[in-house]
Amino acid sequence: MKKLFKWGGIVLLVIIIIAIFSGNSSTTKQNKVATTQSTKTVKKEIVKVEINPFIKEFDDNQLAAEKKYKGKIIETSAYINNISEDIAGKPFLSLSPKASDYFGTSVKCNFNDKDVLTSLKNGEWVKVQGEFKSQDLGIIVLSGCKILK
Repeated sequence: MKKLFKWGGIVLLVIIIIAIFSGNSSTTKQNKVATTQSTKTVKKEIVKVEINPFIKEFDDNQLAAEKKYKGKIIETSAYINNISEDIAGKPFLSLSPKASDYFGTSVKCNFNDKDVLTSLKNGEWVKVQGEFKSQDLGIIVLSGCKILK
């Protein structure tokens, strides 16, 4: 009787081990498929704009401009009015079409790394690229920005 329990226990243990490993292989396959799908990046449209007409579109009709640029990468050049961090500590550039004494709609370009901004100065002309997010209170927001040479 003890031999029967011993062999029964061994058979049960083997079945459990097989079930564990066979279950993981399908999970692993699913994980590989999910990883492959998530690594495929969607290339977003890059829209090159001059700063004055770009700002004017928002001043003329914010809703139409937001619809036109939503999810697109904007490339433009402008003067730097401010180099700083927001209240969350995220670095940004405030850009405008004039080097000084400008109080109209501006562009806020959010960056992921403040080190790329340390060599810049207010009043410099800079070319940037970033994804359009929104316009709030006269500030057009671009995120994931980078400086172009």
